[in-house]
Amino acid sequence: MRESQNISELLLLNPDYMGFIFYEKSPRNVGEVLDEALLKSFPASVQKVGVFVNASLDFVKTQVSKYELDLVQLHGDESPAYVADLFAVGIRVIKVFSIGDAFDFKQLGEYNPFVEYFLFDTKGKARGGNGELFNWELLKDYDQKVPFFLSGGIDLENAGDLKVLEGMNIHAIDVNSKFELEPGLKDIERVRSLKEAI
Repeated sequence: MRESQNISELLLLNPDYMGFIFYEKSPRNVGEVLDEALLKSFPASVQKVGVFVNASLDFVKTQVSKYELDLVQLHGDESPAYVADLFAVGIRVIKVFSIGDAFDFKQLGEYNPFVEYFLFDTKGKARGGNGELFNWELLKDYDQKVPFFLSGGIDLENAGDLKVLEGMNIHAIDVNSKFELEPGLKDIERVRSLKEAI
């Protein structure tokens, strides 16, 4: 999200989280248009998530302070030590892993003490925003110790299939490209329909 009117309209649906991308290479990068006052006026029920990709720790900490972000979502190759640095200053972290057929869930163990959530999306050429599903059966290999967000290709047509994840430690679903009119601009009615479907 980045457009003030679109953000205000989506707030009326009371989502649990709203994301803001701080990554220059993304077509959804917030740039200079993000309204600091609007973000600071969010109700407590909607948590603000800043999305970063291999950013400097100082940059992440500055944006968290400036926009009063509730969590950061790390979409790059951030190490456990990097995440531990954020954890040490009270910044809550969602660490993203892109899942392909050969993914080794054991690598997540080093992150466990320092993350609040993992986010699993589909391994593709781009970092996020691929809009494709991965084989959710692979999540049976995950030890479920840390709650996770599920991302990647979730749409109105397949939202009903989420029931296959019953019994897993799923916390939330992350939707983006399938619910956009253009990059960074949400289709409010499609989001409303998804919320009703779920």
